[in-house]
Amino acid sequence: MKKTAKIWIASLFTVSSLVGATSTYGHDRAFAAGAEQDVIVVYKNEDGKEAVLDQSVDVQHEFETVPAVSATVTQADLNSLVQNPDIAYIERNVPFQLTDDDVTPLGNVSPVNKNEQAQWNYQAEQPDLEWAKGYNGSGIKVAVIDSGIAAHPELTIAGGVSTVDYTTSYTDDNGHGTHVAGIIAAHNNDGSVTGMAPGVQLYAVKAMGSNGQGNLQDVLEGVDWAIQNHMDVINLSLGTSYDSQLLHNMLDQAYQAGIVVVASAGNSGAGTDTVNYPAQYSSVIAVAAVDKDLKRGSFSSTGPKVELAAPGVSIVSTYLNNGFAIASGTSQAAPHVAAMAAILKQENPSLSASALRSKLQDYAVDLGTSGRDAEYGYGFVTFKPKADTTAPAEVSGLQASQIGTDSVTLTWQNPTDTDLAGVHVYNDHDPAKQTVQTNVYTAQGLVPDTSYTFTVKTFDQTGNESIGKTVTAKTNSVQPTSGSGSDSSTPSSDNQPSPSFTPTPSNTPAPTVTPTPVITPVPVVTPTPVVAVPVVTTPPPVGGGALVPAFGGGGGGGGGGGGAPAAPRPTVTPAPVSQTPAAAPTPAQKAQQQLNTAKSSGKASDYIKASFSGRGLNNASFSKQLADLKQSLGIQDVPARTSLPSTVPVRISLQVVTKSSQYKYLDPSTINTDNVTVLDGNGNIAGNVQIAMKFNRIFITPTAGGFSSGQTYTVVLEKGIKGQSSANSDQSTALSNPLVLQFTTR
Repeated sequence: MKKTAKIWIASLFTVSSLVGATSTYGHDRAFAAGAEQDVIVVYKNEDGKEAVLDQSVDVQHEFETVPAVSATVTQADLNSLVQNPDIAYIERNVPFQLTDDDVTPLGNVSPVNKNEQAQWNYQAEQPDLEWAKGYNGSGIKVAVIDSGIAAHPELTIAGGVSTVDYTTSYTDDNGHGTHVAGIIAAHNNDGSVTGMAPGVQLYAVKAMGSNGQGNLQDVLEGVDWAIQNHMDVINLSLGTSYDSQLLHNMLDQAYQAGIVVVASAGNSGAGTDTVNYPAQYSSVIAVAAVDKDLKRGSFSSTGPKVELAAPGVSIVSTYLNNGFAIASGTSQAAPHVAAMAAILKQENPSLSASALRSKLQDYAVDLGTSGRDAEYGYGFVTFKPKADTTAPAEVSGLQASQIGTDSVTLTWQNPTDTDLAGVHVYNDHDPAKQTVQTNVYTAQGLVPDTSYTFTVKTFDQTGNESIGKTVTAKTNSVQPTSGSGSDSSTPSSDNQPSPSFTPTPSNTPAPTVTPTPVITPVPVVTPTPVVAVPVVTTPPPVGGGALVPAFGGGGGGGGGGGGAPAAPRPTVTPAPVSQTPAAAPTPAQKAQQQLNTAKSSGKASDYIKASFSGRGLNNASFSKQLADLKQSLGIQDVPARTSLPSTVPVRISLQVVTKSSQYKYLDPSTINTDNVTVLDGNGNIAGNVQIAMKFNRIFITPTAGGFSSGQTYTVVLEKGIKGQSSANSDQSTALSNPLVLQFTTR
């Protein structure tokens, strides 16, 4: 039923072309006449909410963190809702798509990754420097909103949710989400790859399908789930040119709730501003991709919203079927930053999302144009100590303390910088510099009666040199006295210290601060062993997520006991009996038998079976009994649904069907084969469906092959189903009337 124009997404293995769209129906009503539309309606108040519930064909999801409902509406419903003053705005449920053209599967063993810590992205980010201090992300919840995460020896998945329609499993059937997850949390020291934060609690939020497609509603549901389940970090390796006001508002709310939100900047290449949504939003950290030379990947989007840069070219990570893959894209860059955020959150648990964001910027090494720029943002994030580009402070008290006819002695006080390595002394008459580790220097071999300018510059252990301080001194003239040699007179008062000053001898340096020796970094720091995080299943939002096993399938037989076999019994041959076989029941008799069964059981499903059995019978008595039974059982017919796709689940919201908030949340234990029955067009129990409950809806999902095309199915909901009005309510209410819904596939 998604019939709006496609707005293609960058995901983010490769560059994709993007098409713009208007965000609300209030400004763009270009939809097919008479078609049902999937929309997201944001309401202002309870009256607006009731209007959506009342004027929808179906409600897919009621969001917990924002006043919005995703629903299927007719054109007439849509026109009415757009004009309703209690409705804030309506957005199209635009499609999302993942592309993965740049992925190269490497099989179960990665030949380029025998030493997992030798990978360039690991060496560039150096997370082991934090691991050595005991911080590897342990205890921090990270939600990967993507195509799910597949089971893998390198990954421990703490829980998750599926927001797509075709499955309640969050297992990855595309590969993209598993690759992203491995960059964040692949185990350390037990395989071919390692994640940057292997201690995190990793949650799979499956919002994209096996074909790489999804929609805005699924992404919104994923963010909604992450907020409700108190994630610490959200990774969104997704992007689109479509600006959704609701997605913007929801991510702002996540940020205000203390969640660090990280998104890929996009793979649209260079331009004035090619950064995609949601990375454009102010509450989201937009991450660009760089290669091993710390140069921007040619595909990486640019623009003023780029905040940080991270490894995104030729990244090896986990993949489907216990394998590995190498991929490039801003999809790979974002999880590097998400992992760093998790580590910093563990190290600084009381910091807000805003403060953690600032701390991430502190770890950025400036690249490109000085300061924040459109290609790298604040720069490349790494736990490596930043390169020192700051020179020590200048010397003080510089003076010519002793002057002769061919020499000048300089003295000064060194600064207290811990990385001070010495000073360089420059003479304007000599291009050579002199290196001094003390605070005294004597220039010799000078020309008498000549002015010299000396510059003293401090330098540190990495070679940074200060601008310097200068002093000018003039050598003394040679006096025409007998036996004269070099004049060692004291300097004149206009440029010299008083005669009573006694300079420090050149061979006795004045005390100075001993610079901290240069520490040669160890190539690979052995990280603190990762504490195994037990698998903790994340409870879905209250009232959802309970999976009902597929219909059919019996239990296995019990095992026999041991011991000696029993002796066989003798065969008894019965005496022949001459008997006339009983006549087969007529259709009318079969129908009456089924009707009697329904009267005895009191189940609406048996009533429906009796109805099918009585079709074609011209029997007034049977018809009256059938009508009386329907009335006594209180069966309520729900408006039928027609022309449904044969491969798409049928979603039933009891709150919408009953028009009662008592059924906003359902009791999962009551959604079972006793209370939910699906009959095919012949009145037989349908064997190709699976029944599940997700959020506050019942899903009737076709198994392999889908529903039969052009057939009418009947769904029976018995009175045993229970619901409650709020997530935390202790009171539940059973259906007062059985409900019968028919749907026809096209």
